[in-house]
Amino acid sequence: MRHGYGLAGVVLGLWLATATAIAGPLDSRIASLIGRTDLGNATVAVHAIDLDTGAEIAAYNPDLGSIPASNMKLLTAGAALAVLGPDFAFRTEILLDRSVSPPRLIVVGSGDPALGDPVLLEREEVGLSVDRLFDQIATALKAQGVERVSEIVIDDRVFDRDFVHPTWPTDQLNRWYCAELGGLNFHRNVVTVYTEPTTDNGSPLTTLVPDAPWIELANRARTDRSGSNTAWVSRPQPSDSMTLLGRIRTRTEIQVAVHNPPMYAGRIVANELSRRGIKAPDRWAHDHVRLANELEVFDQAKPVIVITTPLSDILRRINTDSHNLYAECVLKRIGHQITGEPGSWANGGAVVRMVLSDALGHERAESTNIADGSGMSRGNLVRPSTLTAWMRWLSRDQARWDAFLASLPAPGEGTLRSRFGSVDLSTEVVAKSGYIRGVYALSGIITDPDSGRRVAFSILLNEVPAGVQSRNARPLHEQIVSEIDRWMVPNRAARPANLGG
Repeated sequence: MRHGYGLAGVVLGLWLATATAIAGPLDSRIASLIGRTDLGNATVAVHAIDLDTGAEIAAYNPDLGSIPASNMKLLTAGAALAVLGPDFAFRTEILLDRSVSPPRLIVVGSGDPALGDPVLLEREEVGLSVDRLFDQIATALKAQGVERVSEIVIDDRVFDRDFVHPTWPTDQLNRWYCAELGGLNFHRNVVTVYTEPTTDNGSPLTTLVPDAPWIELANRARTDRSGSNTAWVSRPQPSDSMTLLGRIRTRTEIQVAVHNPPMYAGRIVANELSRRGIKAPDRWAHDHVRLANELEVFDQAKPVIVITTPLSDILRRINTDSHNLYAECVLKRIGHQITGEPGSWANGGAVVRMVLSDALGHERAESTNIADGSGMSRGNLVRPSTLTAWMRWLSRDQARWDAFLASLPAPGEGTLRSRFGSVDLSTEVVAKSGYIRGVYALSGIITDPDSGRRVAFSILLNEVPAGVQSRNARPLHEQIVSEIDRWMVPNRAARPANLGG
């Protein structure tokens, strides 16, 4: 709904424009703090506003477009709350099609990144495991008299089949944080390689979890009880042929991203159901698990079991744990939600830009570059002033705001587990950290528990050199937050961090 503002609106707009030009009360203190910190030739951009009034508290290059790293997740999470709503839940449906004999099993993905995630399974229900999940699926099938199926069809068409973003670092695509994503995902789209040293300094013993017998793992590692663990697993793109390399001194655990997540998920389903007595006509081979064709329909299929994941759980994994897979799936899902087409980085990014434009205006949207949803791409670009304005906009809808705040960690939690140990705060802080090479980001909310006053802040450092300068980046974040804290609660002396220089 659009409203006409009239002359009063124009006058108010001019007053606000004049007001924002006035220096914030912390500008000189923040500038002095930055000036005393050795960051080499890094760029620093800082913005802080009163969340309720919009008044500027601090500004230092606030409109400098910067690579946000994982602070991009704040945009993705907020857009998901706006498009999907706080009560949204991902639904993975397992259907049975009895129009063929033996019946056909169809797994319909919704883009849920949490299916089979052992971390979430344990959080949601203590003792629930991937094994128990498949026990439940097999029990539901057997209750309908099914002990044999003709094939498993993976309907992943909620997303496109571009599994890897073109600007992600190619030398890291085997790492868990660069996991591919699809319309059906399972076990965070990684396989965990466990290694055990042997007594004769020979090849270590290996186990894959989940059990994935089709994955080829060449073992070129050696036991070396006198050295340190240097084990790693290579995986050429695009392939599921893996090689274990390095030296093993103690038991190790290596998470390796897999190729083609929907097929990986389908083969896991086939393998696990076979272990539970539900088999194919002969044996589970490649041609018994396939992806749905572009125009294929399954009108006669009936649901056997539905697995749901609340958006609140997804957002917590995005912002507290900074899990990239979750953010990318959310980005593609909102693209699908609005366009009705398979979710993609293109239509997901367009939806975030659309929400930004409606919320903050065309200029804010145009100055923001959205390459992916997690911040792994160096093609993302955002201003700190846009992130603070974004958080203020989200705060105006209580249901969205409550869900957004609940997704963010406080110091001592998630990616802030080891942060803020060197500063003494009187306020409550929740924030999203971010890091990729040369980029250090921190944005969030500071609340005075006594007065209820709230400040949104964003601190984006780019082009930070390695070495001493990089070690100064996070302490600078925390000292800026401490300055805001001291300004909000003036009757307290902060304990400064060692910034080097």
